[in-house]
Amino acid sequence: MAKNKNSVVNIECECSKPLIEGKECFQCGIPITGKPLQFEIDGKKKDFCCFGCYLIYKTTGLRGEEGTAVAFLGKFGFGFFLSMIVFMLSTYLYGAHFTPDDPQAKMFTNIIKWIILILATPVMALIGIPILRNAINDGKVNISTDLLVALGSFSAYFLSVYSVLTDKPHIYFETATMILVLLTFGRYIETSSRAKASNFMRTLLDLSPKKATVIRDGKEIEINPEEIEVGDIVKITPGEKIAADGVVIEGQGYVDESLLTGETKPVLKKVGDELYTGTTNIDGVFKIQVNKPSEDWTLNRFIALMKEIRSSKAPINRITDTVAFYFLPIIIMIATISASYWYINEGFEKALIVFLSVLLISCPCAFSIGAPLALWVGLSEAMKEGIIIKGADVLEKLSSVKKIFFDKTGTITERNLDITDIYLEEKYLKVVCCLEANSEHPIGKSILSYCKKKNLSCDLDVEDIKVHFGYGIEGLVDDKKVYIGSKRFMERLGINISEREIEILKNAEVEGKIPVFVAVDKELKGLILFGQKIKKEAPKAIEALRKLGIDVAVLTGDTKYFADVIKRKLNISEVYAELLPEDKVKIIDETKKKGITVGMVGDGINDAPALAKADIGIALGCGTDLTRESANVSLLSDDLRKVPLAVILAKKVKKVIYTNMFWAFIYNVIGIGLAVMGKLNPIFSALAMILSSAFVIANSLRVKNW
Repeated sequence: MAKNKNSVVNIECECSKPLIEGKECFQCGIPITGKPLQFEIDGKKKDFCCFGCYLIYKTTGLRGEEGTAVAFLGKFGFGFFLSMIVFMLSTYLYGAHFTPDDPQAKMFTNIIKWIILILATPVMALIGIPILRNAINDGKVNISTDLLVALGSFSAYFLSVYSVLTDKPHIYFETATMILVLLTFGRYIETSSRAKASNFMRTLLDLSPKKATVIRDGKEIEINPEEIEVGDIVKITPGEKIAADGVVIEGQGYVDESLLTGETKPVLKKVGDELYTGTTNIDGVFKIQVNKPSEDWTLNRFIALMKEIRSSKAPINRITDTVAFYFLPIIIMIATISASYWYINEGFEKALIVFLSVLLISCPCAFSIGAPLALWVGLSEAMKEGIIIKGADVLEKLSSVKKIFFDKTGTITERNLDITDIYLEEKYLKVVCCLEANSEHPIGKSILSYCKKKNLSCDLDVEDIKVHFGYGIEGLVDDKKVYIGSKRFMERLGINISEREIEILKNAEVEGKIPVFVAVDKELKGLILFGQKIKKEAPKAIEALRKLGIDVAVLTGDTKYFADVIKRKLNISEVYAELLPEDKVKIIDETKKKGITVGMVGDGINDAPALAKADIGIALGCGTDLTRESANVSLLSDDLRKVPLAVILAKKVKKVIYTNMFWAFIYNVIGIGLAVMGKLNPIFSALAMILSSAFVIANSLRVKNW
């Protein structure tokens, strides 16, 4: 989708008019085609797609699916009250056939007919006309469920009006109204279910603070967050939501970033650190400088991504749309042929009943909502778990994954290296600390972290620092030449390694530890061993994937020694070592050529080519980087257990969808057969249609119990 607000985007919908990006209905959130209707809300002009949405908002005060659900409930209540009176009075008309020669009964019957007509007409106007408008828009007939309902209900209504005016016995007002009432109740259930599936989206929107304190010209002023500009200084007090993305220029304290990272432990923030929109300031007073426009703020990107995900369609969803499109003309043809047969054999009234029954029993409501509702619920449940699945098509494909490759460093193992053994005097450890303080290498950071814990000060003079890439680092520390690096570095410098160090080195290789040698004035003083700790949740995650029938393999750029450690500790037989990024891509491609659906789990940065090549790319730790284009699935935390969790959810959604499709198909086959044979009354057809939809909705909500 284009980022430019002035660009025009074409989207498939019932209307072929261009869609202006950013124009969404204030009430229902649906993109507006053509010119929007504008009404004043709280002193500001808001865009609405139709007057009905404005009326819903004004009467209920609720926006989105909840407002629509309440509106449907109100229509149902009004329509049900009048329709039940119509139904009861209609039973009197049926009883009047037993006394056709009673003049008083006949007179009373004629009065009842007019009362029924008067009561049925508001129901047709309030509920029937909006459905008719959906079926016939701008003079064009839209082949949809509404077309079937409109044909059935208005045929029954106008035939009944004609019968009242001409004193004919064909009165079907109860059929016309109850069809609409039952359909409205079904749509109330559907929209209320969709509202429940949208709770996470509303939670995100609620996380946006309503006001922000900005310092301009030395004065603190309160403004709306959308008025914040790049470069503004924003003040955040304890307990406040962070109103914008920015860098801390003053203050220190703890911030709750659980929304973005999934980690419940508060994070200490100080000058130079970045704060993100939607997170909560716990105990500090911060001043931040806004460093990016509002559309790039973390929470806003999160919300934009969620909207994009919700508008996506899975292949199975598109299939159901196509089937429904061709299904409707076929049903109209079956209804017409059936009515013609019964008209020839038993007359007009029987033909009309069969015609209406076929139309109503075949309304593909259950078929139309079977896939999308289950997908909506599934995507929402994934979001609650910190699993961002970027589209319904991704969710469907995820359920079919047969093999998952894992990156090692930062994925199966912790990102940071830990010092496991030190064969070095403390005075030389201090020398190492001083030299490594000037390095950005992970090993250097690990040494610094260790020395801080041991309260070792790094206060020696360091000069002439030189980095030997792939080997190590050298420098002058307190006028002594210090060398830190690999065995190859020592050999390159001509430094002798004793038998004791060689023995330590052999044991380190067996245990998968990284040795770093330390020499002073070209004399070896000892070595430090580093280990990559396997994440505690890794064994459980891998075992869970195996139980799901998914093969697991590891791709790493490390040596075979470390690959063997992973193979042994995690019982993974397929581990590929000493790989370049292009080698990982090649292995994934070869696996895909065998017809296997492949997943790849990595950190989303150095594994980007492999993530993009896999059928499903899963990136870890995306809490503050939600737009990693290489991944189909973003995990807000580094917890590997989320991987099998995502697969379990996808499989559950797929199972529910196929159950829905099976039920809808069987229901239509049996129902249409009974209707064609004249065994179903139109009211029972409409009731059966609603019960079928209710079953599909209830079945879709089972995804919540995964």
